[in-house]
Parts: sequence; structure tokens; C-alpha cells
Amino acid sequence: MTESPVRGRIARRRDDPLSTWMPAVTDTLRAINAEQDLPHVLALIARHACELLDLKQCAVYVLQSDATFRLEGSHGLTPDYVAWANLEPMRLSESTASSGPPTARAALTMNPVCVRNIFDEPGLDRWHTMMAREGFHSVLAAPLRAADRTAMGTITGYTTEDRLFEAEQIRLMTLLSDHAAVAIAAARRRDSERAAIAELSSANEELLAHQRRVARLHFVQQELTRLLLQDVGLSGIAEFLAGELDAAIRIDSDDGTELATAPADSPLHPWLETVAHDEAGTARVMEAGGSGQARGSSRTDPVAVCLAPTTGAGLSRTRLWAARTSPERFDEDERWAMQGCALLIALERSRLERRSEAEARLTKDLLADLLSPAAMVHSESVMARATALGHHPHGPHTLALFVPVPDDSVPGPAARIPRMTTALLDLTRGMRPRPIVGSIGDSVVVLLPGEYARGAEGSPPTALGSLAGHAREATGGAVRCVVGPPVPSLAEIQPSLAVASRAGSLLTTASPEIVSMPDLGVYALLLESGSGEALTRFADATLAPIADSDLKRGGWLLPTLHTWLRAGMSTRGTAERLFVHPNTVGYRLKRVAAATGLDLSSPADLMSLQLALMVFEVRGDPRLRGVQRQAG
Repeated sequence: MTESPVRGRIARRRDDPLSTWMPAVTDTLRAINAEQDLPHVLALIARHACELLDLKQCAVYVLQSDATFRLEGSHGLTPDYVAWANLEPMRLSESTASSGPPTARAALTMNPVCVRNIFDEPGLDRWHTMMAREGFHSVLAAPLRAADRTAMGTITGYTTEDRLFEAEQIRLMTLLSDHAAVAIAAARRRDSERAAIAELSSANEELLAHQRRVARLHFVQQELTRLLLQDVGLSGIAEFLAGELDAAIRIDSDDGTELATAPADSPLHPWLETVAHDEAGTARVMEAGGSGQARGSSRTDPVAVCLAPTTGAGLSRTRLWAARTSPERFDEDERWAMQGCALLIALERSRLERRSEAEARLTKDLLADLLSPAAMVHSESVMARATALGHHPHGPHTLALFVPVPDDSVPGPAARIPRMTTALLDLTRGMRPRPIVGSIGDSVVVLLPGEYARGAEGSPPTALGSLAGHAREATGGAVRCVVGPPVPSLAEIQPSLAVASRAGSLLTTASPEIVSMPDLGVYALLLESGSGEALTRFADATLAPIADSDLKRGGWLLPTLHTWLRAGMSTRGTAERLFVHPNTVGYRLKRVAAATGLDLSSPADLMSLQLALMVFEVRGDPRLRGVQRQAG
């Protein structure tokens, strides 16, 4: 009987096992020790199995935690089969000790499984198509044993011809399965060690990062203390924190009153402004109850925000806000550091408020003496006190009177005057010579030295517009500014104050933010003797017939009159500004004369009309809104 080629090759390898197996073993151990990827090592073992046992294909299946098999390494199998085997994995539950896939049976029984004809085995219907495509016929599967004798997977070899596997072949396949098990165990141990090293490295990096954060935040608190000693104020503190925390900073009181912000151009300030005035929004940022612990929160857009409140004795609560465009929340170290900063800020605010209160008392007393004939009997003493307080008593000044106007949406004057006084004192504190800021009744007076009122180059930002802006912010917008006639010296403020006070009595919420008496010219002189109520009655009596006619007939008598006076009483100029025919202007002026009973060619009557219009402008009378639109 003639010996088959396969049996002949196997017999020759059995006669000289070292020459055939030792290179394969060496090659496998070298790959394991070189820490090559597990799929590469298992594919190498599968190739050696094919070469040593004359197999056409070989696969190494690794048992997963969900009791399915994943094909991790193979030789001779098509990519389609490998992909299919992992897409629809074999399950350990699909086999028993005597039926089902040989791969699963080997892992289940922990013994090698030989199948002479795979298509005769029961329970393999779903594999028939793919097995036929690969040409499988006989199968030999050996379990991969872990050190604790549990199954790690299976090494499975396939032939395309009918074969009855001998005991020696089964023993050699079992030896190869041990190599595969060693490779898997080594890979898992290596992965575990790498994960442990990575975890330790990560923990070390976190500790180092924590040390860096603590050192940086300790530096922040030290620098903040140094800045407090340098008297930079809350604005300087906000600028410093914005740079150190890389965030938009807002310092305010618990009623939402802004005390300082930085940087000025941050797009997050409008959002912080909204949250600061919204109780529900604030509650989302900080836990209710005011525990004093800084709390973090995040927006979905994403913006991280942190709020650190602190309660000061005798003060409303001071709040420190920080926000930055980042999906990461402020970490615990940053929040605790902000809490420490908030405490220092509350102390600084307390100091500034006490200083402002003292300054307000001093300047209020000085103003009272400057306006008191009895005190000014000893004017040299009053002027000496003004000089000692840093003022320039003998130089020219501009008087600005800040008057709260009735507004139901904000607190009354009694609450607004202290806030406004403090805000204006803070703004002018760095100026030399110093302006005088003090309250008189329900108004606040600011006397600006001449160089600052002119806005000299290099002077601090204390122009009237800046003063008005700070007063507006401090009072919620319900304040107007009247600029009185020039004050030659502090001994002569009474006339200017009298004019500004009478003009202030005309103001409403519709009045312009700044009303300048010098701009009114000769009509401002009338305010020196006429009361606000009398002027209002005069204006209403003079212009009411025209305004009522416009309201009833939808006409333009009042706009035409106002534009005509501004155009130097030029009919053509008025027509050009109103985009109408000159004859139309002439017709409207005749109606004005008829309605008011005044002669538009009479200087006295023209002065009456101009005075009435001036009163309407100062009051911001709504009947002039159409006039203002036309004039624009």
C-alpha cells in the first residue's frame, strides 16, 4: 500500500522533531519577547501550525467576557471569513460536549476535538455556507489553557481533504495551543502593566498640575494682597484677576449693582450682567443658602462660570464672578482660590466705602460752608480747608448738578443719592486738583476744575459724559445732569447753582441726559429769576395751541416753527430742511401766528416762542419728539 504525501511529511517530522519544531518555537518566543502585537503573534502561531501539521487554514479564537469567540489571528483564511466570524461571533452556548462547533466544544470540554467531516456534524447549519466557500473538510481544535486551567480560547486547524488526525498531531496542536495561551497571557499582562503605568503617570501629572495650580493661586492671593496695599481699587483688582484666571471678571453686590468688571472688551459681560440680575440664573450658579463656598456651573454654549459670594459685616454681600469660554468647569482649587480672593475684595470694598463715606461728609460740609453766608464771613478759613483737601479754591470751575428724576422702576432719591455720590467720588478720586463732590438735598453737585472740564490732553477720563455715565449706572439710569454757568472761583458758586437748580426742577425722564445752561445763551438768564413751575406754565400756555392743533389735525405747525427758528427764520432754508415748498412753510407760520396770537415779526413775541421751546427741550416734552425727528 502506497503512503500518502501528508503522512510521509508528518512521519519525517516525527523522526526528526527538533529540526522542524525548534525553529517554530524559537520564532514564536522571539515574537512574544519582542512584545509584538497580539494579532501578529497569533497569526505567526497559526502559520506555524499550518506548516508543521500540513493544514490549509488555521485560526486562533480568543474567548471574550461575554462568552463569544473573537478571531484574533489566522493563516490561510480569506478576509471575508475573518470579518464574518467577528461580525457574527460564535457563542460558547452553541455547543455541548458532543455537538456544535468544534471550536466551542474544545473550550467547553477543555479537551482537543477532532472532526473528520465537518458537514456531518450536527448544529453547524449557520456555518455551512462560509465553510463551503473556504473548502473546510476536517477540523482539529485544541483549547487555550490559562494558568488557572480555565479556557482562554481555541486554536483550530482546517484541511480541505479527508483526514483522520493521529495522536501525535493532536499532541503537537496542543503544544501550539499552549504557545498561543502564553502569548495571550503575556499580551494581557503587558496591557495591564501599560495601563497601570499610564494610570500612575496620569496621577503623577495630576499631582504636578495640582502643585502648579496651588503655587499659581497662592501667587494670585499674594499679588492681590500687594495690590490692595497699593490702593488700586476694585477695578485694578478685577483687571489683575482677569489676567491671572484668563476669565471675564465681575465684582458686584448681591442686588446686581456692578462695582467693577474686566477686561472691558469681554463678550461675556452682557451674559454675566443678565445672570447677576436674575435670581433663577444665580441659583443655577450657586447653591441657595449662601454657604460661602464658591460654586461652579456651566452653560451649554459652552461657557464656564464661577461665583464666590462673601458677606461683610454691615455690608451687602459682595460677589466675585468669573466666566470663560470653555467646556471645562472651574476646578475645586480655582473655586477655593476665588473664595479667598472674594474675602479680600469684600474687605477692600468695606475700606473703600468707609473712605467714601468720610470723603462725602467732608465735601458735603465744605459745600455747605461755601453756600453759607455765615461761614463765608471767614472765607479765608473755608478756602484754606478746601486747599488742604486737595481742591483749587481760587481757580475757575464748571458746576454739574446731577438730579434724580421720577421713575417708578428704580428706588427713590433717598436711596440713589448715596450711591451716586460714592460713584462720582470713586471716579474723581485720582484727579489733581480734586473736584468737589457732595450732595445738596436731593441732588449731587460736582465742581470740576477748569482743566478737567475742558478735557485737557492727558487728563483723567472725567469729562461730563463720563460723569453722567457713572451716575446713570449707579442709579439705574434715572438721573439727569445740568451744567450751570461758569464758576469763577469756589467763593462764587451760588449763582451757578441757583440756575442749575431751577433748570433741574424742569427735568423729567424724557429730558436729555446732559442739559448745558451755557448752550441756552440768554434764555438761561431767565432761570436766575424764574421758578421752574412758572416757566413750565408759561411754555404750556404759549405752545399748547400749536401742539393741540398738530395732535388733532396731524399737522406740522410745531416742527415747522422749531425748524424755522433754527434756520435763522429763513423760509427757504426751512423748506429745504423739511422737504416742502416755501409756500407751505409760509402757510404753516401764518397758522402758528393765528393759533398763538403772536406776531412772528415782533422780537418780543419771537423771544417768548424761543423761551417756550427751550423749556420744552429741557423737559424732554413728548410733544417735541416729532420736532426732534424732523430736525434730525
